[in-house]
Amino acid sequence: MTTKSDKNWQEKIEEIEAEIYEATPLNPPNNAQGSVIPIIQGWFSGLPTGGKVIISVFGVMLLFSLISTVFSILKSLLSILVIGVVFYIAYKFVNSNSKE
Repeated sequence: MTTKSDKNWQEKIEEIEAEIYEATPLNPPNNAQGSVIPIIQGWFSGLPTGGKVIISVFGVMLLFSLISTVFSILKSLLSILVIGVVFYIAYKFVNSNSKE
């Protein structure tokens, strides 16, 4: 009697596994592989013309803001570099005078 119930359980497990394998695709769609560009393109193409204009203007403003931020960071780093070089030269000058 236990062998009959074991076979029933075995058959049920195999049926469930078969359903899982049928429901799960072997090759996931391109969107699931990390590419969001097709999703964004599909969303953008579905917008009305006015929405496309608004999103484009917002995108350009965001791009300019990011570029401005990068240039501000570079400007700050360059200022810190120049100040560091000036302090280093002053240190060397003061240090060489104190040895003499």
